Amino acid sequence: MQQPRSAAKKLLLPLAAAAALSLAGMGNACAQSEPLVFVHGYSGSNSNWNTMVSRFTASGYPSSKLYRFGYNSLVYSNKTSASQLSSFVNTVRANNGYVPVSIVAHSNGGLVSRWFRAKLGGSAKMRRFVTLGTPHKGTSWAYGCVSPACFEMRYGSSFLNELAGQGCDRSLWSATDGIIIPAANAQCGVSTQTANVSHLGLLSDSSVYNQVRQQLQ
Repeated sequence: MQQPRSAAKKLLLPLAAAAALSLAGMGNACAQSEPLVFVHGYSGSNSNWNTMVSRFTASGYPSSKLYRFGYNSLVYSNKTSASQLSSFVNTVRANNGYVPVSIVAHSNGGLVSRWFRAKLGGSAKMRRFVTLGTPHKGTSWAYGCVSPACFEMRYGSSFLNELAGQGCDRSLWSATDGIIIPAANAQCGVSTQTANVSHLGLLSDSSVYNQVRQQLQ
């Protein structure tokens, strides 16, 4: 009588494992169809995301779940832009059954998003937050421009001091960024180094896109 039970047990084990994998896959599929909000960097525009968004849609991600937030970094402080982002996210969530969103932000857009996440209640409205080449600890490049957002990207700015490391989640950074100086200042939270690409190359490189997808899981 032991042999049939043993055979049945051996059969059930792979079935149970398959069921577990299926459930895990379903959970991942749900996470990967949530609303995504893309936030551009300093002096950028929504068109900066064209390549990455096209890759998302080509992979089967619903285009109706992909949103781009635009703001005027040449005029407004990051705090003001974060307030605008908060309103934008509220609208996105209202149009999607109030589910959490995930944010992918480039450069200064990561600081705008961090302020929203840490200071304006954004953490309760977000599932995942991924930054690309964001000057989390400042950059010397910001001393070459003059605007509220530029001042906030400088080393030891009152803006960065108020954040005090808050609001980070996942960060991707390139050793050859060229705009975030030093490059390691783009690290915050769980940090992953990318291929050696330029600051703008983070937006278009296919391997970086693959890393973004991984970090969103």
